[in-house]
Amino acid sequence: MNYRQQMDNIAVHIGTITKIYHEFAKLQGLTYNTMMVLEALRQSQPCTQKQISEEWGLPKQSVNSVIKDFAKKEYIELLAGRNKKEKLIAFTEKGKTFADSTLQPSLAMEERVLQRIGEKESRQFENTTAKFAQFFQEEFSAHQQSNSFSNI
Repeated sequence: MNYRQQMDNIAVHIGTITKIYHEFAKLQGLTYNTMMVLEALRQSQPCTQKQISEEWGLPKQSVNSVIKDFAKKEYIELLAGRNKKEKLIAFTEKGKTFADSTLQPSLAMEERVLQRIGEKESRQFENTTAKFAQFFQEEFSAHQQSNSFSNI
Protein backbone atom coordinates (compact mmCIF):
# COMPACT_ATOMS: atom_id res chain seq x y z
CA MET A 1 0.00 0.00 0.00
CA ASN A 2 1.33 3.44 -0.82
CA TYR A 3 1.18 6.60 1.30
CA ARG A 4 -1.73 8.05 -0.70
CA GLN A 5 -3.85 4.96 -0.05
CA GLN A 6 -2.88 5.01 3.62
CA MET A 7 -3.87 8.67 3.94
CA ASP A 8 -7.17 8.01 2.20
CA ASN A 9 -7.89 5.18 4.64
CA ILE A 10 -6.88 7.31 7.64
CA ALA A 11 -9.17 10.12 6.45
CA VAL A 12 -12.10 7.69 6.21
CA HIS A 13 -11.39 6.36 9.72
CA ILE A 14 -11.20 9.88 11.14
CA GLY A 15 -14.48 10.70 9.39
CA THR A 16 -16.13 7.60 10.87
CA ILE A 17 -14.98 8.50 14.38
CA THR A 18 -16.16 12.10 13.97
CA LYS A 19 -19.54 10.87 12.68
CA ILE A 20 -19.97 8.69 15.78
CA TYR A 21 -19.28 11.70 18.02
CA HIS A 22 -21.85 13.73 16.03
CA GLU A 23 -24.42 10.95 16.48
CA PHE A 24 -23.64 10.59 20.17
CA ALA A 25 -24.03 14.35 20.72
CA LYS A 26 -27.38 14.24 18.92
CA LEU A 27 -28.58 11.41 21.20
CA GLN A 28 -27.67 13.63 24.15
CA GLY A 29 -29.69 16.51 22.68
CA LEU A 30 -26.52 18.46 21.88
CA THR A 31 -24.68 19.65 18.83
CA TYR A 32 -21.25 18.23 18.10
CA ASN A 33 -19.66 21.61 18.89
CA THR A 34 -21.45 21.80 22.25
CA MET A 35 -20.23 18.34 23.19
CA MET A 36 -16.66 19.19 22.16
CA VAL A 37 -16.71 22.42 24.21
CA LEU A 38 -17.93 20.41 27.21
CA GLU A 39 -15.07 17.97 26.69
CA ALA A 40 -12.54 20.78 26.24
CA LEU A 41 -13.65 22.39 29.51
CA ARG A 42 -13.62 19.03 31.30
CA GLN A 43 -10.02 18.48 30.24
CA SER A 44 -8.53 21.91 30.82
CA GLN A 45 -10.21 24.59 32.79
CA PRO A 46 -9.99 27.40 33.24
CA CYS A 47 -9.28 28.15 29.60
CA THR A 48 -10.20 30.75 27.00
CA GLN A 49 -12.55 30.55 24.04
CA LYS A 50 -9.52 31.01 21.79
CA GLN A 51 -7.79 27.99 23.34
CA ILE A 52 -10.88 25.84 22.83
CA SER A 53 -11.26 26.97 19.23
CA GLU A 54 -7.60 26.43 18.35
CA GLU A 55 -6.98 23.19 20.25
CA TRP A 56 -10.21 21.50 19.21
CA GLY A 57 -10.51 22.88 15.68
CA LEU A 58 -13.90 24.45 16.35
CA PRO A 59 -15.14 27.67 14.71
CA LYS A 60 -14.70 30.71 16.98
CA GLN A 61 -18.32 31.80 16.49
CA SER A 62 -19.61 28.34 17.41
CA VAL A 63 -17.50 28.27 20.57
CA ASN A 64 -18.74 31.76 21.44
CA SER A 65 -22.38 30.71 20.97
CA VAL A 66 -21.91 27.62 23.16
CA ILE A 67 -20.18 29.68 25.87
CA LYS A 68 -22.99 32.26 25.84
CA ASP A 69 -25.56 29.47 26.18
CA PHE A 70 -23.58 27.85 29.03
CA ALA A 71 -23.33 31.21 30.81
CA LYS A 72 -27.09 31.73 30.49
CA LYS A 73 -27.69 28.25 31.97
CA GLU A 74 -25.16 29.00 34.73
CA TYR A 75 -22.91 26.09 33.72
CA ILE A 76 -19.82 28.30 33.59
CA GLU A 77 -18.36 31.39 35.13
CA LEU A 78 -16.14 33.87 33.36
CA LEU A 79 -13.01 34.83 35.27
CA ALA A 80 -10.54 37.64 34.68
CA GLY A 81 -7.79 36.71 32.25
CA ARG A 82 -4.42 38.26 31.46
CA ASN A 83 -6.07 41.40 30.08
CA LYS A 84 -9.48 43.10 30.04
CA LYS A 85 -10.53 41.39 26.82
CA GLU A 86 -9.54 37.85 27.80
CA LYS A 87 -11.91 35.83 29.95
CA LEU A 88 -11.12 32.47 31.47
CA ILE A 89 -13.93 29.94 31.46
CA ALA A 90 -14.53 27.54 34.35
CA PHE A 91 -17.38 25.23 35.24
CA THR A 92 -19.73 26.09 38.07
CA GLU A 93 -20.88 23.16 40.22
CA LYS A 94 -24.04 23.02 38.10
CA GLY A 95 -21.93 22.93 34.95
CA LYS A 96 -19.59 20.27 36.29
CA THR A 97 -22.56 18.09 37.19
CA PHE A 98 -24.05 18.60 33.72
CA ALA A 99 -20.74 17.85 31.98
CA ASP A 100 -20.08 14.76 34.09
CA SER A 101 -23.53 13.28 33.48
CA THR A 102 -23.55 14.20 29.79
CA LEU A 103 -20.03 13.05 28.95
CA GLN A 104 -19.86 9.97 31.19
CA PRO A 105 -21.34 7.56 28.62
CA SER A 106 -18.93 8.63 25.86
CA LEU A 107 -15.95 8.63 28.25
CA ALA A 108 -16.85 5.10 29.33
CA MET A 109 -17.14 3.98 25.69
CA GLU A 110 -13.76 5.53 24.86
CA GLU A 111 -12.15 3.73 27.79
CA ARG A 112 -13.68 0.40 26.75
CA VAL A 113 -12.42 0.89 23.20
CA LEU A 114 -8.88 1.58 24.43
CA GLN A 115 -9.05 -1.44 26.73
CA ARG A 116 -10.03 -3.59 23.74
CA ILE A 117 -7.12 -2.20 21.74
CA GLY A 118 -4.76 -2.82 24.64
CA GLU A 119 -2.36 -0.56 26.51
CA LYS A 120 0.60 -0.97 24.14
CA GLU A 121 -1.35 -0.26 20.95
CA SER A 122 -3.29 2.57 22.63
CA ARG A 123 -0.01 4.28 23.54
CA GLN A 124 1.30 3.74 20.01
CA PHE A 125 -1.91 5.21 18.60
CA GLU A 126 -1.61 8.25 20.89
CA ASN A 127 2.05 8.77 19.98
CA THR A 128 1.45 8.25 16.27
CA THR A 129 -1.50 10.65 16.10
CA ALA A 130 0.50 13.25 18.05
CA LYS A 131 3.39 12.89 15.58
CA PHE A 132 1.03 13.06 12.62
CA ALA A 133 -0.58 16.24 13.97
CA GLN A 134 2.83 17.82 14.63
CA PHE A 135 4.30 16.94 11.23
CA PHE A 136 1.12 17.91 9.39
CA GLN A 137 1.16 21.30 11.16
CA GLU A 138 4.83 21.76 10.25
CA GLU A 139 4.15 20.93 6.60
CA PHE A 140 1.15 23.24 6.50
CA SER A 141 3.07 26.09 8.15
CA ALA A 142 6.00 25.72 5.74
CA HIS A 143 3.73 25.87 2.71
CA GLN A 144 1.65 28.65 4.22
CA GLN A 145 4.79 30.75 4.72
CA SER A 146 5.90 30.14 1.15
CA ASN A 147 2.33 30.99 0.13
CA SER A 148 2.47 28.22 -2.41
CA PHE A 149 0.42 25.08 -2.30
CA SER A 150 1.08 24.26 -5.94
CA ASN A 151 4.44 22.65 -5.08
CA ILE A 152 3.11 20.33 -2.41
